[in-house]
Parts: sequence; C-alpha cells; structure tokens
Amino acid sequence: MSTSLQPTIDPERRTMVSVRVTDDPWPTILDWARRTGFAPRGTGEGGARRFQKGTGLMVAPMMCEIAVEAGVCTIAAWVRGTLLARILSLFILPAEMHIRSGGIRAVAPRRIARGAVNQLLASLGAPPIG
Repeated sequence: MSTSLQPTIDPERRTMVSVRVTDDPWPTILDWARRTGFAPRGTGEGGARRFQKGTGLMVAPMMCEIAVEAGVCTIAAWVRGTLLARILSLFILPAEMHIRSGGIRAVAPRRIARGAVNQLLASLGAPPIG
C-alpha cells in the first residue's frame, strides 16, 4: 500500500509545487540546500525531507519540505512566524505563510525564500514561483 507524500495543504499557509523528474533529484536538491543556506532539519510527513534557512532572530525562519515519489518531486515552502514576531504584530502574522509574491505581511523573508526556491526550480527545469 502506497501513501501519498502530498497532504492537503492550505495555499495561504504553504506554497506547493510539483515537478516531474526523470533522474534522482536529491544530489541537485542537496547542492541547492548547501548553496542557499538551507540546513537539513529531519523528515516531515510521509518521509519528506525538511530544510530550514534562518533562525528567526532577524528574519523569520524559511522552511522547505521536499518529497520524491513516483517520478514527481513535491516542494512545499513557507515562512514560519515566530511567537515573538506574532506577538509584536498583534497576531496579524500567521504561524505559517506562503512564499508567493503579493501582500504586506513578511515581505522580506517571503522574497528571500521565493528567490532560493526559484533557484531550485530552475535547476529542476521548472517555472519559477511568481
């Protein structure tokens, strides 16, 4: 029995991209993580690998979870709102936020994360996130 690595995700919380791959994408993904400063942070749901950039002191942590199943690489990316940042924003900043452009909340970390994820997408031959 096979389980899907792609759970139902609220698009306001996480940006999801699926890319068809023919070769093993992990060497490309691990090289991307090293170059862009995304550190491995264990595994997520269904065995997906989780990466994080930043600690949340100056800029909100940027998260990326990547799974490969049946020739499809699924990438989930989001910015995690720290408790301190959420308190200071009177909880206007959500706990998780997508990295797409648009809106005024968490602009800098979303832009940084989007740029990094777009580098990975380019390496995999996929169109960028707008």
